[in-house]
Amino acid sequence: MTRGECMKMYVYCSYGDELVSSKKQPVDSPAAVEAMIEWMSRTYNVKRMYWRGAGEELWDRTMQFGKETPFGYEYAAVWKRHTLQSGTTRALVSAGKRYGMEIIMYTGLFDYGVQPDIGIIGPYMFEDRGRIEHPEWCMRDRWGERRCPGPFEFAFPEARQYVIRRYVEEIVRNDYDGINFYTYVENCGLRYLEEFGFAEPIVSLFQEKYPDIDLRKGRLSDEQTEHWYACRGKFVTDFVRELHAELKLHGKKLSIILDAENPDYVQPWWGKSVPGTGYIRTDWQTWIAEGIVDELWVQLAEIGKQTSTLDNLLRSCAGTSVKLVVRTPKPFDPVWEPYVSAGVTPVAVITSPVNGIERMVKAPPSTALLHSEDWIHRSQGLTDMAEGRIEGDVQAAIVLAQDRNLVVRQRAMRALKKFGTSAHLPIIYAGLHDEENCVRVAAAEAAGVIHDGDTPGRLLAAIESDDTFLMKSACAGSLLAIGENSLSDATAGLSSKYRGVREVCAKALIGLYEIDGTALYPLLTGIVRNADEDEIIRYWTIDGLLGLCLGGRLDAEEEKAFIAELAARIDKECSTVVQLHIVRAIGKLAEEGKTACMPTNIVGKLEQLFREYGDGCLRTDAAFGWRLAGNALLSFGAAGIEILEKFREQTQNRWLAWLAYEVVYLSHQKAEFLLIDQRQMIADHEHYAPQFPGYRAWREDIRSISRLPDSSFDAS
Repeated sequence: MTRGECMKMYVYCSYGDELVSSKKQPVDSPAAVEAMIEWMSRTYNVKRMYWRGAGEELWDRTMQFGKETPFGYEYAAVWKRHTLQSGTTRALVSAGKRYGMEIIMYTGLFDYGVQPDIGIIGPYMFEDRGRIEHPEWCMRDRWGERRCPGPFEFAFPEARQYVIRRYVEEIVRNDYDGINFYTYVENCGLRYLEEFGFAEPIVSLFQEKYPDIDLRKGRLSDEQTEHWYACRGKFVTDFVRELHAELKLHGKKLSIILDAENPDYVQPWWGKSVPGTGYIRTDWQTWIAEGIVDELWVQLAEIGKQTSTLDNLLRSCAGTSVKLVVRTPKPFDPVWEPYVSAGVTPVAVITSPVNGIERMVKAPPSTALLHSEDWIHRSQGLTDMAEGRIEGDVQAAIVLAQDRNLVVRQRAMRALKKFGTSAHLPIIYAGLHDEENCVRVAAAEAAGVIHDGDTPGRLLAAIESDDTFLMKSACAGSLLAIGENSLSDATAGLSSKYRGVREVCAKALIGLYEIDGTALYPLLTGIVRNADEDEIIRYWTIDGLLGLCLGGRLDAEEEKAFIAELAARIDKECSTVVQLHIVRAIGKLAEEGKTACMPTNIVGKLEQLFREYGDGCLRTDAAFGWRLAGNALLSFGAAGIEILEKFREQTQNRWLAWLAYEVVYLSHQKAEFLLIDQRQMIADHEHYAPQFPGYRAWREDIRSISRLPDSSFDAS
């Protein structure tokens, strides 16, 4: 199959990943997504887009976000929300209809955020309000205590209907053509594979076949374990059946992704060895037989594993209406020819650097593209110029910097970044104030390569009117690239009335520290001390100084003073965002062997902070701050563990005892799987777990939720 053939193909756009990088396809405005739909349709005959922005837009309305993780908060709750509210969804769907391209909502079957004590560690801190308000709808462990990070429990009909109603309303309101589900969860909160899946309907179903086996005891044969996974999957099939019936009433499609390597079970997150929900059977055979899915997607993997799974699916789908698609970075590879002939449609993923449709036109690189009447050709010509595939035509780039199409203007800035000179700075400076964000960002990046004495001030002036996520990142990076000539403007910018300018300057000065650390150290620590400064700027300044300290770039006196400053603020800091980051920083410093530089009372201060999360806690971070305080105590080894064990063993303060148990025996210090043995966990729970106090809701009006039913367990 050659590129010249006009075969049907589909595309997946991972909207959030596109938004976080200026190097990817711009999707941050109505004009940007309209341009994307046009070139994909005209050049590659794309007939469907799986749009993750649809899922992200729903998340924006249904999730609670935590500003205590500033990067994720600004990206998800500020920058992403800004782009969505500009009308990108309406523009995308409208453009799709003009070009005959279906728009499919792409989202997670089990991915509904995480409880904040997991999210505060990573990868993000947001959770579905339905999970917060109804913890009884979540997957829970065998004792009915710990909630699985991510999913609702589909064994509960009310949870299924809550989610189904939401999806159907969203799909109909936005006129999407259907919905596609991935089946992994994007977190590493699981502690052992058999941790979750003990809702009463699952236990009852399991005991229909094994009435003498107590599922919660954890002593199952391989056959019994597989049956348990199937029991969990039975209720996923119930959800699929019920959702499909509702979607069918509106003429909408249901598509589900299967793991290519292990299609009988839910997916692990990319690069992970196990699924974050534990194993759940994906009964695709029943889905096909009953016709309760319209499409199955074979996920990216080694081609041999993909084709093996496709072969099985093609046999099972023969004579049915179920369609098949396959994700691939090489949609035109001859290996797919027999599958395309059999009705399988390749899915290219534009987020990936290699995706098969990297070029916006099929024509080879040529300077003639720069002078085409077609904006798609002009854009590709400028990309070829910026990436060195054709000779630099600066005059063409100058002209195209004023093009009516935003993608052309963006690529013109990239071309000038490579071939321009200081004589072209007026064009770049004009680009800093373009009506489209992607052009402004490209201009800011170009200014880090082509600059003069006015450039730092020009960048900061641009931030005054555009302090969005990528623009701040681009300007901070360019100030750093300019180097010493940025110092004066960046230092003065710390006093700007514009919050975005102060943030960019603080970040830039961290990067410029080695040029004049003696002068910069008091400025940066002054930001940390200044309670009137924006808490997010203080957070990033602490983060930067911590990096300098751990990287050995502070001298001995500066290091000692920095650590003393952090220690002094543990019990004096008024901002929860800043206080928790100080605690996190102290924990990292202790892990790196910096305890000799710390005041002798620092462990006592952490002990007192952890105590604040006990019974009657009124802190706004009552549901999660204890995790960082406890982890910091763990970083001090035996001394910290002794304090936590003392808290666990006492009986007067139930919350204090339980949280200490979680920190020590359900450790979560890094955003990665730290799996333990099931039998060890059951033994630890039997010997060390205090009485479970219930759930704390993640909200400002902190309240305890009473212990839920079905949570008793005899581990004997």
